[in-house]
Amino acid sequence: MKVLICDDSKVARKSIELALPKDWDIEVSFAENGQEALELIKQGLVELLFLDLTMPVMDGFEVLKNIREQQLDCLTIVISGDIQEESQRRVEKLGALGFIKKPIVSEELHDVLERYGLIRELLSGNHQRRKAKTEPIEPTDILKEVSNIALGDAAKLLGDMLSSFIQLPVPEVAKRPYNALIHELHDDNVRVNMVSEGFVGNAIAGEAILCVDNRTLNDLPSKLSDYHGYEFKDDSRSVLLDVASTLIAAFLKRFSSQLDLELNISQPAFLGMSETVNNVFKEDVKDKEVLVITIDYEIPDYHLNCDLYVIFTEASIAALEERAGYFIDE
Repeated sequence: MKVLICDDSKVARKSIELALPKDWDIEVSFAENGQEALELIKQGLVELLFLDLTMPVMDGFEVLKNIREQQLDCLTIVISGDIQEESQRRVEKLGALGFIKKPIVSEELHDVLERYGLIRELLSGNHQRRKAKTEPIEPTDILKEVSNIALGDAAKLLGDMLSSFIQLPVPEVAKRPYNALIHELHDDNVRVNMVSEGFVGNAIAGEAILCVDNRTLNDLPSKLSDYHGYEFKDDSRSVLLDVASTLIAAFLKRFSSQLDLELNISQPAFLGMSETVNNVFKEDVKDKEVLVITIDYEIPDYHLNCDLYVIFTEASIAALEERAGYFIDE
């Protein structure tokens, strides 16, 4: 059988390949986005597809939609950090055989394969599957996949609060000069509202910042009234603090647990209300370079969006990369 693993993460591609039964008689190939996968499926080069949902170019939902509309002959199992119930319902309606949450656990994958008779069907005597060649993995690749899984947990929580589907982005993880980050975010025409929470632990420190525009700030109280069972009036600041605290805590808890970190998180505090970015961020901080995780959450039903920036100090980068390096097994 021809098997394709489609995921934009090098870490996920390698993890899934390692979790497949060692005695399966299969050929394994890889794709980095949905468009690449779809082209291979159209060429008849894929019989079983392991598919991520959150990817650049073409996401997993679009791949499933194309497979169904074009009646392509391909079995699909979704493996994703997007654990929203709505996402799982969508992929089931689009024809996926099963849904497995990240990070992948071999036993869970085997259960799904067993359920559809694929384990026994592909066993071939004493055949030992040749290990597929994968790309070298860097600490940044690990941090990107860890962030991807953490943002999925936070999005599920936010989606439950708003009773709405959250469009998950591909997280950006990059080292960059602090002043360059401020310059990138600066826009004189945009006023933002920012809440910050600091964190520290295991020689790692930083700051998580939730940023929303004025329209989102004003709309949040009414959108959260059902969740809280209370009709908020003229209390958008308190609601923003509550949302920021919940979202940041969910992300940092999942992020730190994967890296075996114990992070103490401070109380949320306003950085600025209806200010330009330059008036909020301090350009005279001592860190020349920081590691930034950028997440742009979208809530299509309400036309709302919020940006989460998780910024690690220059002194933390080495310790963070060392932690990530424990997961690299070449």
